[in-house]
Amino acid sequence: MNKIWVRLTYCIMGVTVAIILLATSFSIREMQHYFSLYIDDLEDTHQKKIIHRLIENYEKENGWGPKSFSMLEDVASVLHLHIELFDTDLKQIRHVHGETNSADPSAARELIPLRHQKEIVGYIYMYHDNFDQTRQMEQHFREAHTHTMIISMSLLIVLAGVISIWMARRIVKPVEALRKAANTAALGNLDVRVNPPRSQDELTELVHSFNQLVATLNEQKELRDRLTTDIAHELRTPLNTLLNQVEGMLDGVWEPNAEHLESTRLEIIRLTRMVNDLDLVVQTEAGMLQMNLCTINLSEVTQEVVESMKASYQKKNVTLECQADLMTWVRGDHQRISQIVTNLLMNSLKHTSAGGIVRVTVKKENEDVILRVEDNGQGIPAHDLPFVFERFYRGDRSRQRVTGGSGLGLTIVKGIVEAHHGQIYIDSEYGAGTVVTVRLASAERMGG
Repeated sequence: MNKIWVRLTYCIMGVTVAIILLATSFSIREMQHYFSLYIDDLEDTHQKKIIHRLIENYEKENGWGPKSFSMLEDVASVLHLHIELFDTDLKQIRHVHGETNSADPSAARELIPLRHQKEIVGYIYMYHDNFDQTRQMEQHFREAHTHTMIISMSLLIVLAGVISIWMARRIVKPVEALRKAANTAALGNLDVRVNPPRSQDELTELVHSFNQLVATLNEQKELRDRLTTDIAHELRTPLNTLLNQVEGMLDGVWEPNAEHLESTRLEIIRLTRMVNDLDLVVQTEAGMLQMNLCTINLSEVTQEVVESMKASYQKKNVTLECQADLMTWVRGDHQRISQIVTNLLMNSLKHTSAGGIVRVTVKKENEDVILRVEDNGQGIPAHDLPFVFERFYRGDRSRQRVTGGSGLGLTIVKGIVEAHHGQIYIDSEYGAGTVVTVRLASAERMGG
């Protein structure tokens, strides 16, 4: 398997080696170029100094004399030059050369005029005497420099290879950890987590996202397991009741009179309601909920529901208050909006003790209409609050029907609210009460 860190190493190495080769090639080329310029400048400097000293001796001797010839011989010997001195008629006055006679005429320079007080007093002609030896020294320097650069380049490539491998392994390490963790999670272990790297970069964000994903999947798995248990529990109770009643009637233990048949009918109604609620939840979550939209006054709908439920509140000795503005028009389904208010008031009634208060408020806020149901009941524990909209979720683990219900009410409310393009929020403090806020767009904003 071609691992990603190997490919990453090749990429880093390729770029690094290419840069080193280009830099080395450029350095060698530029060094040779500037060394050639240096040699030319050095020869020009020697030439100017020779001419300057030669003119000085010419002035002292008032012409070409022994001092001039001696100076030329010394210079030719030290610098390995071949020098010829001519008078103004281009007749050779002196011919001196270095230690050998291996002159290279191809290296000759041009005939240079010698000026004294702006007048030409002679000409000089010079070139390297021992040319091959000089060029060999130059070539030796160039080869030494090239050899040094190649060795440095080789060391840099080796160092780049080591650093590339180290960097690639370090970069890929979180990815490798993610791969192993993903395989572990795929086998069903959703408790696996990956330690995020110290650097704050995209890989760190990826690790955090993976950990969050696995945690969410784990929560969803727990919810699915709980959902299966809840459905089995919710169906088992009425089915067992129906089975016992029917068997009692068949055995003659339970007389099939109107009272007993009514009890059986209520259990069937409960099952039917649960199935309908489940169907409604599925429709809302799939975005297939059929609604008859029209412009309705949310305050009027709320007051209708409040009036219909006052008897239930009075029976439990819970005060129900309603404060609704007049102009709270929204685009919605009258039946579904009524179901929102009904479910919220039923929840508040179940979780508010006798003597408690439930307040319903409807008001217009900017371009939205706000429905708020507030109670001073038992509240919701903080660890249960994030899951209150989940299907069949109930904080009451005992699952008593009096206080818990089927656990579908808030799920249905959330689905209907979102089907109306609205939002729902729950704020609660355990032991202090709960506030549910529904925000719907006003009819004006929705173009109604």
